[in-house]
Amino acid sequence: MAVSEIIVPGSTSNLGASFDACGLALSLYLRVTLEEESQGFEILGAGEGANTLPADESNLIARVARFVAEHRGMKIAGGRLMVDNQIPLARGLGSSSAAIVAGISVYEVLSGEKLSQDEIFSYAMHFESHGDNLAPGLLGGLVVACVIEKEDRPRTLLAVKRTWPQAVKIVLAVPNYEMDTGEMRRALPQHVPLSDAVFNIQRAALLQALLSDQRLDLFNEALRDRLHQPHRAPFGPGIREVLQLNDETDKHPGLLGVAISGAGSTMIAFATEHLREIGATMGRRLSDCGAESRILQVQVDNRGRTVTYS
Repeated sequence: MAVSEIIVPGSTSNLGASFDACGLALSLYLRVTLEEESQGFEILGAGEGANTLPADESNLIARVARFVAEHRGMKIAGGRLMVDNQIPLARGLGSSSAAIVAGISVYEVLSGEKLSQDEIFSYAMHFESHGDNLAPGLLGGLVVACVIEKEDRPRTLLAVKRTWPQAVKIVLAVPNYEMDTGEMRRALPQHVPLSDAVFNIQRAALLQALLSDQRLDLFNEALRDRLHQPHRAPFGPGIREVLQLNDETDKHPGLLGVAISGAGSTMIAFATEHLREIGATMGRRLSDCGAESRILQVQVDNRGRTVTYS
């Protein structure tokens, strides 16, 4: 019996001001071991969400695989999927994007067809309209993602992978409450002042420039944002208090800045040292507002999706 393994990293997106434009792959993984079967999908889950996610054809991984097969006019049988998920659900860490990339990979394994990057992104965006989690999940590393829409072709992504500085390390505070991505999207204003748009454009550009020139002293300014974080923070106990660390970096050695990871609820801190102390500070601020949290030190994943065939 043929057995293959698919590994997709989780990710953080937005990186402060780079709203819907920038994502970073993290060392939290969705691992899928695929045993080919004659028909149908069976999902055996472990890890995050194992007791709540569907174990049959309605599972997102299976639905994506079937969707791609249908649109390509191909028939795939099915398989037993042993899914081990390290990515917390509904916490702004790219769990759904990882599942989508895994589903496309399941199609590739079962069909024997290798899809292009453009094809993968085009299919993926039927399920996830924002590419700043999809791109790092597929490519790894720091990715700038731009949605491309043309009348004569399906919507897809232009993605540029960049080098992440080794000196910048990451600690996550993952609260014990979820924040639904759809609800957090609806919390955003449909129109913003020109001054706010310019504010974010300047800081999104600043992030890319400071990473190129290793101007890490500018990091917390690049994470400041007027488009999404001020509107989402009221929905999460302690988020506003953690974001205030951006005004206090001089009081916390090693801290470069903090941001909401994706749509939340996870808070992400970027630092050069003292990650344990910084994580503890984030945890205390959340706890003081009634929210317990897990503190995780993670690495940047530079490989992205991997598929190992038997």
